[in-house]
Amino acid sequence: MGSETRAIHRKILITYWVVLGISIIAELLALYVKITTESGRVPEYLVYTMLLPTVIQFLVISINEVAYRYRIERPMLIILSGTCIAAALMIANKTIHLQYIFLLSMLVSMFYFNLRQLYFAFVLNMAAFGIVYWIFPLIRHSIGGYELSAFIFVMIGMLYILRGIIQRGEELLNGLTRMVRSEQEMVVKNALMDRMVKIDALTDLYNHKTLHEYLDQLIEQSNNCDCDMPLQLAVIDIDDFKSVNDTFGHAVGDIILARVAGTLKESFSPYEIIGRYGGEEFVVIFPGKTLEEAYRETENARDNIWRLMHEEMDGRRISVSIGLAEYRVGGSRSDLFEQADSLLYAAKKNGKNRTMLQAYEVVSL
Repeated sequence: MGSETRAIHRKILITYWVVLGISIIAELLALYVKITTESGRVPEYLVYTMLLPTVIQFLVISINEVAYRYRIERPMLIILSGTCIAAALMIANKTIHLQYIFLLSMLVSMFYFNLRQLYFAFVLNMAAFGIVYWIFPLIRHSIGGYELSAFIFVMIGMLYILRGIIQRGEELLNGLTRMVRSEQEMVVKNALMDRMVKIDALTDLYNHKTLHEYLDQLIEQSNNCDCDMPLQLAVIDIDDFKSVNDTFGHAVGDIILARVAGTLKESFSPYEIIGRYGGEEFVVIFPGKTLEEAYRETENARDNIWRLMHEEMDGRRISVSIGLAEYRVGGSRSDLFEQADSLLYAAKKNGKNRTMLQAYEVVSL
């Protein structure tokens, strides 16, 4: 049973205990009147008006408490218990017009917002009232034809009203559900569109436009920050990629691009911004890392790519050349890219499969 339904059962049981408490208080007040006005009928009142109905109510509620404890409670049992409580109170007070107490379980059924349970409560209460009315002559004599007709019309009218509330509630709930589903679909659609705008379809990395946006934001943050936040940029190019396409075809070339992209994502930490800059060229942005830290990660990525054996190329390897540049406060995005591109060109010129920095280069063949 769900936590929400279980909470409903708890509230209903509390209501039943409250009804029991109110009935006991009312019976004690009536007992005081009996003692002062009809002392001879006090024993009969104690047994038939106070003790028996109170015990019945207590047992009915206790059974539900035990069922609730062991999580075997059922809505029909809760509704039936309300009818039993109403019947006990009516039988105990035969000369008092308490027939409308049978509305209790109908109102209780509203907690479940279910037409089937409302109909069950209505039929059950009408049947219970009919049995009590037929068995106890004193009740028949106290409830005349007018009161009986009024009770039946009130019960039917209440059924109609409660049914209307449930149906209207279901309409509102369905409308709200459709609205929420529509909003969820819109959120998903917007997220997918945003992803399509930002992500390169082949490599699942950020695209050229998104890289520039992130880099502009980081440069602005670096220029405005008093904490001297470091910023590094690596431009990575696959060596001799044209020969891969010419020899093995563009389909194999796409596989190699996607595999290199996956290796880059695995090699760098989640804090780096990785993207495909165009063709066989990739860019990695290192926010908040020193040049030495960026270099270690870049070299690890370069080495991981070199270790790959590509079955589509008859087990051959590919290498990448990397230019790694550090942003200087006051510079521009184009200055940083120009510096990284110059270092990449130097890495190509000096034998490929290497990382070139401003001050030194690292070679691992």
